[in-house]
Amino acid sequence: MRYFLIVIFILQTPVISAQGIFFKDYDSDTLHAQLRSARTDIEKISAWNGLANLHKFSRGDSGLYYASKAIQLSHKIGYEFGELIGMAMLSLSYRTQGNNSKSFKIDLEGLKRAEKAENKLPLALFQLIHGSKYMETKEYEKALRMDQSAAQLFDKYGEYPMRTIAELDMARIYIETGANDSAFSFINKAVSYADKMRIMWLTSSAYSLMGEAHKAFGNLDSAIFYKKKAEKAAESVTWKSRENFAIAKLMLDAGQKDSSLVYAQKALQYATDNRLFKYSKDISTFISTLYVETDKGKALQFALNAIQYADSLMSLNTMSTYSDFQDFDESQRQYELELLKQKYETKNKFLIMGSGIALLLIGMFFLFRNARLKHTAKLKVEQAFEQLKSTQSQLIQSEKMASLGELTAGIAHEIQNPLNFVNNFSEVSNELVDEMNEELNNGDIEEAKAIGMDIKQNLEKINHHGKRADAIVKGMLQHSRSSSGQKEPTNINELVDEYLRLAFHGLRAKDKSFNATMQTDFDESIGNVNIVPQDIGRVVLNLINNAFYAVGEKAKQNISGYEPTVSVSTKKVNGEVEISVKDNGNGIPGSIKEKIFQPFFTTKPTGQGTGLGLSLSYDIVKAHEGELKVETEENIGTTFKLILTLNQ
Repeated sequence: MRYFLIVIFILQTPVISAQGIFFKDYDSDTLHAQLRSARTDIEKISAWNGLANLHKFSRGDSGLYYASKAIQLSHKIGYEFGELIGMAMLSLSYRTQGNNSKSFKIDLEGLKRAEKAENKLPLALFQLIHGSKYMETKEYEKALRMDQSAAQLFDKYGEYPMRTIAELDMARIYIETGANDSAFSFINKAVSYADKMRIMWLTSSAYSLMGEAHKAFGNLDSAIFYKKKAEKAAESVTWKSRENFAIAKLMLDAGQKDSSLVYAQKALQYATDNRLFKYSKDISTFISTLYVETDKGKALQFALNAIQYADSLMSLNTMSTYSDFQDFDESQRQYELELLKQKYETKNKFLIMGSGIALLLIGMFFLFRNARLKHTAKLKVEQAFEQLKSTQSQLIQSEKMASLGELTAGIAHEIQNPLNFVNNFSEVSNELVDEMNEELNNGDIEEAKAIGMDIKQNLEKINHHGKRADAIVKGMLQHSRSSSGQKEPTNINELVDEYLRLAFHGLRAKDKSFNATMQTDFDESIGNVNIVPQDIGRVVLNLINNAFYAVGEKAKQNISGYEPTVSVSTKKVNGEVEISVKDNGNGIPGSIKEKIFQPFFTTKPTGQGTGLGLSLSYDIVKAHEGELKVETEENIGTTFKLILTLNQ
């Protein structure tokens, strides 16, 4: 909460003034419109800093991108104030990502430069940020000194809302250290100021902290009361979702489980309606735990929803990371070229005015300078390459987690069947034991023996279905475990059949309206093939999921007489195994057929695909010295063929 408050009110005004520059609160559309209509560089810098602040919670590395743009232009025109604010945003962006070393380095440099700057407002902001770091490491005395200094500077410049935020941070320190009177004094002062000035976001912040204070001191009823007031005053849907979730957790602590569920569902509604994936994931997980004892079906559904929200969040962050770094690298290159051009023109003037000795000296300078620039450029290329490798690793992990999420839904359906058998036969066996005891009491030994045989048969069935559930769980663990890269003899037909069923049930779990005819034709003469089963399993799952997606999209067109069908077959031909996945969807247009195996290329809408599934599948098949082919006809359908050599 403390960290969140600091960054919400960063500079977002188009015109810089000595008063109230932190108080404007624009949305993304307004700031983009401001950026498009900017007439001065300072207006652009203000908009970029505002966008860095807005996007850092929902768009991964966008905070880094926009902050860097603001820093570059500020440095170019010598606008120290904008550059320092940009550095603060860059520090916060790295901190949000968990890169504390870079954040701390920027923060220290910012503190040092801000202390020498004429305008001390950036210094107050850096002190506020630095204080939060001391707070997290429980260095409360240092944190308090930073917050007190920041509050004095904000007061000096008339930034009273930001001064109040600093005072709320001080109150949080007093809560942590058990100084109740001081904590409530600052919070009451903040409430009074916010109510007087009618600043709703500050009112909400103060009441929220009041609730946390009462919770820390064991007053759950008062904590709930003030959290409700904070929720009522909150204007943004993010804060409303957060406060309702906080109330839900307090209600659960107070033993009010039904009320907890009501507020949690309200919080989830705010989160899902506004695509707040992190809140949606956390709240869904919380609701799942509430249902565990009363309704296992709903508990499972909310748990699966949490997996989907986590996948959406990961996909959003990873794709944002890739696109933003592309823009950042291009922006950085253009900026450096412009600087080189300006410096070159300046040096030309000296060449015209200089003497022969000056020409010689300048020539030597350029030789030295070019050598240094080449060295610097080499270092930057190496850094960019390392960033690209890191981004690619994150994207590949995202694709694997998406695959695991789809499998989980199918496995949940598969495992429910043997569990139902186990439960049913256990109940019947329990009743038979009672009947057997009754017959023994009546002296009818033969009837008791007959009942005993029935119990034995039931136990054998329980054992059978228990082993089946165990096999499903082991299969799931095997899929989620990182591949060892070791090949082993694997029954191809069983592997393909298993992933076909899991893919279908996984889609059905997400969309009850989805349906498709599945056709199989397996060549029983194939036997075992030496492969890495986890890797080939991922390839088969991806191809089948793509086929189901294709027929599902075509079914939405309501074509008369259309029956969505996916056909999966295996056959042995000339020492090779061919796995074929065929669908009667819309097919792949000829204009993009050659691109489908390229990394990051996808035909799915934004957020529904990373564009890595077929690319990774292609690489896996190549590593097995096999082939992955595609045959397609527009409006007719597509067939993917995975070909593996038997004697590998």
